[in-house]
Amino acid sequence: MKTASLSEGNDRDLLLISVFTFFTVTLWVFFEVLKTVKTTTVTAQVTQSVVPLSPKIDAQILQTIATKKSY
Repeated sequence: MKTASLSEGNDRDLLLISVFTFFTVTLWVFFEVLKTVKTTTVTAQVTQSVVPLSPKIDAQILQTIATKKSY
């Protein structure tokens, strides 16, 4: 009888530890994701130096490249 009651108490303790561990890890991951979303790694200098490329294709330059014999 005592063995059965000790086993039930250990199972309950293990369940509580598992639940609290799961809760702690879940909160930890949530706050890390929240912190990562709020902070940005792009500085103002990088934003200013990044310029969009022009989508125009200059046919004359392509023709000049095509007529070259060696590159």
